[in-house]
Amino acid sequence: MAKQNTKSAATDLQNLFDPQGYQDIFQSWAQTGERMMGIATEAATRSTDIASESAKETFSNLREVSQVRDEPADYGKAYSDFAQKQMNLFMRTAQSMSEIGQKTSAEATGLASQAGEDLGNKVAANTQSAANTAAKKAS
Repeated sequence: MAKQNTKSAATDLQNLFDPQGYQDIFQSWAQTGERMMGIATEAATRSTDIASESAKETFSNLREVSQVRDEPADYGKAYSDFAQKQMNLFMRTAQSMSEIGQKTSAEATGLASQAGEDLGNKVAANTQSAANTAAKKAS
């Protein structure tokens, strides 16, 4: 008789929780993961594009600085111009990468906040449903 009561209690406990509610929680978690991956992929793609453009511009600057000059003084000017162009390129690249980082951070923070709120609400609803089911069985 005690085994039957234990089995019955385990079955009753399982019946308190709605599997659909937990499926919704897992689905929400997966959707959040998918959106986070989209944010990360977009940031990585944009960063790669910036790095590629920066490399192309650097190679162009190198091609220009390595040209033969007629006057020795022209080499000093060419190296000075090269250094200035590279510094400007570095500053633009750093600024662009910083903007990507800030945008990605803001999007990820917003998404995580929303996901936490959504999951909290779904867990609370599942808990309330289980409490209501337990109350009905106790009546």
